[in-house]
Amino acid sequence: MRIASITIRNYRCLKDVTIHVDEYGVFIGTNGSGKSSVFYALDWFFNGTPLSETDIHGYKEGESLPSGSTIEVGVTFADLTDKDRERLERYGRGDCAEIRRSWYAENKQVNTVGNAKQGPGFVDVRAESSVVTMRQKYAELRASVYDLPDLARSPSKDDILAALSTWESAAQNAASLIEVADSDATQMMGWNGPNVLRECVRFILIPAATSIAGEVGTASKGTTLTELVGAFMSDASARVQAAWLQKHADAVSELATEIRSSVDSATGVQAVRINARLAPLVPNASVRLTSTVPDFAPKLDATIATVVTIDGITNDVSRQGHGVQRAVMIAMFQAIVPDAELSRTTHTPQDGEDDATSEARLADTLSGLPSIIVAIEEPELYQHPIRARTFARTLHELSQQPGVQVLLATHSPYFVQPEQFAALRRFTYTVGVTSVANASFASVAASSGISVDRVQKAITANVPTEFSEGFFADAVALVEGQTDRVVLEAAARKLGSDLDNRGVAILSVEGKGGLRVARAILKALDIPTYLLADGDFGSSDRKTYKDDAATTQAHESHRASTERIVKDLPTSSRVIAGALPYSFGDPTVVCADFTIWRDDIEEELGAWTSFDKELQDVGITLSDRNNKNLLAYRNAVVAAKDIDMPETLKVVVNAIAALAAQEASPVGPAGDPP
Repeated sequence: MRIASITIRNYRCLKDVTIHVDEYGVFIGTNGSGKSSVFYALDWFFNGTPLSETDIHGYKEGESLPSGSTIEVGVTFADLTDKDRERLERYGRGDCAEIRRSWYAENKQVNTVGNAKQGPGFVDVRAESSVVTMRQKYAELRASVYDLPDLARSPSKDDILAALSTWESAAQNAASLIEVADSDATQMMGWNGPNVLRECVRFILIPAATSIAGEVGTASKGTTLTELVGAFMSDASARVQAAWLQKHADAVSELATEIRSSVDSATGVQAVRINARLAPLVPNASVRLTSTVPDFAPKLDATIATVVTIDGITNDVSRQGHGVQRAVMIAMFQAIVPDAELSRTTHTPQDGEDDATSEARLADTLSGLPSIIVAIEEPELYQHPIRARTFARTLHELSQQPGVQVLLATHSPYFVQPEQFAALRRFTYTVGVTSVANASFASVAASSGISVDRVQKAITANVPTEFSEGFFADAVALVEGQTDRVVLEAAARKLGSDLDNRGVAILSVEGKGGLRVARAILKALDIPTYLLADGDFGSSDRKTYKDDAATTQAHESHRASTERIVKDLPTSSRVIAGALPYSFGDPTVVCADFTIWRDDIEEELGAWTSFDKELQDVGITLSDRNNKNLLAYRNAVVAAKDIDMPETLKVVVNAIAALAAQEASPVGPAGDPP
C-alpha cells in the first residue's frame, strides 16, 4: 500500500494542490515553493503532529482568521494488499482507499473521513443510534438484500453490524457495493480506537534540521534510538532480572554481566539491520550499539549508546561528521519499521505450538507487515558530491523494494537521474499560491511533436549535467554554445542585472539540434524558458568548400535547420527588436521569449568596438570561430566600455531578466525595455 496522490488545502503556501506520486518522487523548486510543506502536512495526516493558526494559508500576524478556516489533507492509497483491505474494511474495498483529515482552526478539532464502499442501503442502518430502530431498518433492508441473514428476534447492535460487514466482505457481492463519500473514519485513524492505518503503512519524515546526534546517539525518552531498540532492551533486561533475582539476590556483579550480554544480543539484531542499510551510504562504516550497566543498583536498567567504526576507528556518533550522522539516522529510521527480516529473526514458537502452527503464524505476520513511506528533506545535506550521487542511487534502489515508497525534497541536481525524470514534481510559488508540474517522456513528446525516443535520448545525454540546473532555476535561457553563455552572463552583470541573483540559468545545449527538445522538456515542467538560436546566415561564407554546389548545399542546410527552429517558436511573441515573421537572412529579432541572431553572437559582438579591441590585445579575433577562448571572451566583456555595447545585446539581456520575473516589460521609446 502506497500513496498514489496527495491533496492539500489551506496549509501554509499550499492553497489547493494535488500531487500524484509513484514509488519514487523527487520534489524540486525554489526555496519557499512548498516542497517541505507537503512533507509536514503528511506528517500531521499520519502522525498527528501539532497544527496551529500560523499554518493556515494566508495567515497574517495580528489579523483574525476568516470564519471557518480549515486545513485539509487528503491521501489516496493504491496497491492495497489483501491484509490492507481486511484491516481497512469498508474503506479498502475499492481499487484505492481515499482518506481525508480536516483541522478546524476555531475549535482545534480534527475530523477524518474516507470514501467507503458499503452495501446498498447499509449506511442508513449504520447511522441509527437506537438499536430498536436499527433492528427495524435491518428487517426492511432484508426485503431488498435477500441474502442478508435472518438474525435472532432481538439482535444486538454488534450482531447487526457484523452481519452487514460479512455480506460486504463476500466476493460475490463486490459488484453491488456503493461508494459512500466522506464516511466517518475517525475511529480508523486512531483517535477513538486502534490506528488501523498505521498497521497498513508507516510514514517516516527525516527533516533537514534536527539534533541528529541526540536522536541516534542515546536511548533517551522520545528519541529515534529508543523507538528502534526500546522494546528489545526492556524485554531483554526484565526477563533476565526476573529469572536471576529469584536465585541470586546478592549476586549483583553476575546480574550486571548477564544483563549486558542479553541487551547486546537483543540490540545486535537491529545493529545488523542498520549496518546492512548503512553500507551503501558510507562504505567501510559500521555501527555497534553498546550497553552500559551501573556498578550497583537495586534495579539494574541498561542504557544504550551508538558508536560508529569507520576504517577501524571507533567513536561515539556525536563525534562523527554530519554526513555520517545523517546516514546513521536514515538507516535507523528504515530499521524502525518491521520487515520480513526482523519478523523471522524475532519469531519464536509459543508454548505448546507445533511447527506447522508456528510457521502459519509467522506467515500471517509477514503478510501483514506495514509498508513504509520515507520522506527526506534535503537528502544532499552534509553529503559530499560523490557521496550524494551514491546516496541518490541508493534511495532509488530502496524505492524499488516491495512495500517501500521514497519521497525527496531536494535542491541538488545529483538527485535527478535520467531514469527518474518522470518522478520529478516541480513546485512554483507565484502570488502567494503554489502550483505543481510534472512530465514524462511521453507527455513531452506529445506536447512538442518530438518523438519519445528523441526526448528520452536527450534527457539521458543531458541529465545529470549542467542542464539539470535548469530544473531548479526560476527561468532558463537556452543557448547553442558556451560562448553565448559566457558573454551573456558577463554582459548581464555589466548591466547591473546579475542573472544568478534573479534565479536564471543560462544553459548550453552544444548546437542547434538540442534547442528544440531542451525547450520542450523545460516547458513541460512549467519552467519559463528563453531560447537563443543562431540564424547561421553567414556560416557557409566563412568556410571553404570544394565547389559552388557544396557551398550552396551548406547554405541550404543552415536555412533548413534555422527554419525548423523558427517553426516551433510562437508567432504571437511580443517583438522587442527586429520583426516577425522571421525568415532566413533577416536581421536579428529579439522577442519576449526568444532571439534569433542573423548569424551568431560573434557577428553581434563585432559591432562592439571596445570588446573587439580587448580580444585583439590578447591575440584573438572574432573572425576565427575555431579559436574561442572563453576566459578571454569573459574578460573582454568586463573590460570593454558600456557606451558602445550593441543595443541588441542590451535588449537580449533585459528580455532574459524580465522572463525570470514572469513579467512582460513595456517597450521604451527606442524599442528597448526600460
